[in-house]
Amino acid sequence: MNSIADLEKCASGHLRAYMDPGGAFAFNTYDRLYNSSGVLTPLDCFAPNLLSLSLRNIHVIPLFQEGNSAPAALLAAMQRVLDATTPDEPSFVDLATLDEEPLRLIRDANFCTDSVRQWTAVTVSKVLHRLRPRLVPVYDSLVRRFYGVSNNPFSFYRTLHADMRANRGLLNDLTAGKFTPDNRPLSDLRALDIVIWHHQKYPCP
Repeated sequence: MNSIADLEKCASGHLRAYMDPGGAFAFNTYDRLYNSSGVLTPLDCFAPNLLSLSLRNIHVIPLFQEGNSAPAALLAAMQRVLDATTPDEPSFVDLATLDEEPLRLIRDANFCTDSVRQWTAVTVSKVLHRLRPRLVPVYDSLVRRFYGVSNNPFSFYRTLHADMRANRGLLNDLTAGKFTPDNRPLSDLRALDIVIWHHQKYPCP
């Protein structure tokens, strides 16, 4: 099974290319909070489009309509993740097991997507990661393919958690002195996602 350690020699180059403010990637747009209050807004739900999703008005407006609909339940489930955590704590890598409450809440939100058009575990992850970049992994198909895990977020979380815990030093080195466009420290989760995604798209020679 692949590991972030396999990319140690090229990781900094991948990160630098993706973070280049003059480049064609989403770092300068997606990786901003835009004065977030911690309460999910329609703009937060559209932000994953910057990471190549295709959410439209008909997929987001129902989440914010009054009533006991499936879309409203999904919004409430995602909000519970934010209410139970902060942008800094807890961190994914510091969780002792993936049975702790923050991950259970993310799983609950994933289950709520079953009856909501165009929403999946991928969408949920890309909404919540922006707001909780140290806790919620981006569930991306290219990163999943790198690790060789099945299309199952729980398998992905387990594999990612083990790899990050085994390579804390590498991730700390990668993120040292790196900041988001709005001057927040770059999280280890985002750095790992960027490096692996960019490597899958543009392999090292």
